[in-house]
Amino acid sequence: MAKRPLLGSESDPKLLLAEIARQNKVIEALMNRLERNAAGDYRTEFDELQTAVALKGEVRRRTAALETALRDNELITRKLRESEFKLLGVVNQPLVGISTSEEGRFTFANKKMADMFGYDVSEVIGRDVLTLVAECDRPMVAEHTRQRMSGEVPMADYTFRGLRKDGVEIDIELHGSVHNVGVRPVAVSIMLDISKRRQAERRAEGLHALLREQSLRDALTGLYNRRYLDVALEEECNRAQRDGHAFSVVMCDLDHFKLVNDRYGHQAGDDVLAIIAAVIDKRCGSAAQAFRYGGEEFLALLPGQTGAAAAGWANALRKELQTQIVNPGRDAFRITASFGVASFPEHGLCGNDLIGLADQALYQAKRGGRNQVRIADLSNGRASALQEPPLPMTAQGRR
Repeated sequence: MAKRPLLGSESDPKLLLAEIARQNKVIEALMNRLERNAAGDYRTEFDELQTAVALKGEVRRRTAALETALRDNELITRKLRESEFKLLGVVNQPLVGISTSEEGRFTFANKKMADMFGYDVSEVIGRDVLTLVAECDRPMVAEHTRQRMSGEVPMADYTFRGLRKDGVEIDIELHGSVHNVGVRPVAVSIMLDISKRRQAERRAEGLHALLREQSLRDALTGLYNRRYLDVALEEECNRAQRDGHAFSVVMCDLDHFKLVNDRYGHQAGDDVLAIIAAVIDKRCGSAAQAFRYGGEEFLALLPGQTGAAAAGWANALRKELQTQIVNPGRDAFRITASFGVASFPEHGLCGNDLIGLADQALYQAKRGGRNQVRIADLSNGRASALQEPPLPMTAQGRR
């Protein structure tokens, strides 16, 4: 009998069962042959022996082959089972959410992924993917999904605002790819809930912004400091040169401030600076910026203001300042201030020039009797005056 090799494919249990059935038929045919030989007139002991030997050898050979195949199949089955356990261990780990989706609907989700969004696994399967995305991010996620499924991008890595079952939004980081199962593209996604990390990042960003803001502010008055003035003035110069509009700087210096410190003490002096700074800042509002230039000097940056308009603004501020009562009570007093104004492009084209000219105009205001506003005047080298008579000396109006 011709020897039939045992194929590797017979390690499949179904094929092995078919092979056993085939061998049973072979054995049955050999037995029938033996019976016919025994019943025929031509039977001889040699024929019977030959048939028996052939039957025994065939059965032994095929049995050994089947036993080997069954052992191989058992080994393969055990390895497949071990691989399945390992895969289940990875898929069901509690660290990241894993899902698959086809045609925009979930076809698989592990427990971690379902828990992340507040659902049971059975509730996730078949659900539209976008129902787990906050409305504000749905167009972005839909576009990323389209690019991934169409093959425009091999991998997807992005963050989005997820939507839990209870309506709470969470921060999700997604890493995904696409695999073809037969002719069907399947999106595989790994998701992490990074809400706590994003909250920490937002707190850190807020703290960083606060520290940056504090680094640009004067500790006593709360106004912007000299360091930020350099930045703001350069930006305003660049903007004015680009757009062709005017802007002005107003220098302000408190009159006889040293006498305040000498007579009432430095704490009273600090109170005066804080009160004056609050008045200046309020008058600047959102359209202008106020700075503490140094000591008892302040500066206002007025975008869009010509020299004349800035002088009018400064004069209104001057009048308001002289009405402020400082250190109320028996030692109450008032304080005045002098002002110098310079404008772009009328008086200069860069910040340093404008500050220098405004400072010269301020000096002219001081020499002219204080409590007045002077505008830089390049025609005669002197600053033009915009002033009113100073306050008289009174019990509550010391100067």
